[in-house]
Amino acid sequence: MEDKNFLDELLDEVEAKEEKMQLVHADLVLKEISSLNAEIAKILTQAEEEKQIILNWALQRSSKLNDKVEFLTKKLESFMNEQEPTVRTIDLPNGQLLRRKQAEKLVVENLDEFMQNNNLSDLTSTSPEVIKPDIAKIKSFYKMTGGKLPQGVSIVESKDKFSIKLKNGGINDGTET
Repeated sequence: MEDKNFLDELLDEVEAKEEKMQLVHADLVLKEISSLNAEIAKILTQAEEEKQIILNWALQRSSKLNDKVEFLTKKLESFMNEQEPTVRTIDLPNGQLLRRKQAEKLVVENLDEFMQNNNLSDLTSTSPEVIKPDIAKIKSFYKMTGGKLPQGVSIVESKDKFSIKLKNGGINDGTET
């Protein structure tokens, strides 16, 4: 075997150091990537906090405006209630004031009386273990009999529903109160 001369040994030593330097360099690049990812996460967290601050500010500001809208809507509802009961719609340049009759509600007040005194198959719905009044069937019976209520059932009159409908792209299309 031939002895390695000084230059070959020096070359081997330099190559080993260069390989070691490449590993160190790759490790430093990984550390830099980790540092950049941490900075990105910090920026995103800060952005979320800023977004929440802006959202809270917007909610606070719009809450005050919503209170004003509710106040003005109540005034319009009072104005509408002062009109003749036959007036259902007032059409104005910036929108409409609407009053609509709500359907009356049927309520089973006395379940025992209802179950004992009525034809159950016509006015109830049955699931495997429960027999209960079927409001849709009771309403149908009420309409078909010309306003006769089954025993144990009463009518709850509904108030008229007031709403406003804005024209020209208003936000409150159909605001209900």
